Amino acid sequence: MRSRQTESTDPAFLNEKTARKQAERQLLQDALAGGLDAEPIAWAPGNATVIAPALLASPRLRLRPWTDADRDPFAAMTADTEVMRHFPAPLSRAQSDAWIDRMSRKIEERGWGFWAMDYLAEGAAPQFAGFTGLHIPDPKFPLGPCVEVGWRLAQRFWGLGLATEAARLSLRAGFESLGLQEIVAMTTLRNTRSRAVMQRLGMQESPADEFDHWAYPEGNPERRCCIYRLPRARWSADAPNRS
Repeated sequence: MRSRQTESTDPAFLNEKTARKQAERQLLQDALAGGLDAEPIAWAPGNATVIAPALLASPRLRLRPWTDADRDPFAAMTADTEVMRHFPAPLSRAQSDAWIDRMSRKIEERGWGFWAMDYLAEGAAPQFAGFTGLHIPDPKFPLGPCVEVGWRLAQRFWGLGLATEAARLSLRAGFESLGLQEIVAMTTLRNTRSRAVMQRLGMQESPADEFDHWAYPEGNPERRCCIYRLPRARWSADAPNRS
């Protein structure tokens, strides 16, 4: 009979252990990507999660699917160098349209994603203000499987508290409809405006998760990025402060 120590170093044992860990990781990745019909999060194409419209609206804001009418204002926003200050580069019109197409497909497949955002000014028609919502980051990010909350607003809607308000709607949808246990947010260390929003949302910075974003060249001051995290338990505990 082999000793316990011998068994732990046996190549076959190590291969089995590695395969089991890889399978467990793949299971979680598939659930996030929509490859499983697991409850309470069912994100597979054709089995999208239905999120009550009331969860995506407030007196000032409405989150909704994208339409062709959003293409011109979104292209103008993503071509604005000030809006895109902390991103690798402004987007061309073709890139902007392709981005909307990708986000629209995600919403169709899952029932959620980065939604278009309308500002509902009293006595005025809804105005496209940007986007806010939930997204599964590119696997290149060193976070493991996760869901992030993100936002981007046109300049004329800055300073009104809309990013925080819209992000709270997204967080509520993520925790209350999708059953997420944690939601993260990421940005460059230099993006103090977005970091302030993350803090107002009750998210906490995770210094151990800092990373260099590959889309920025070496030496670019925007290259270093930070991660903020919000567990479901903290969101629930803070509920009285949001009412």
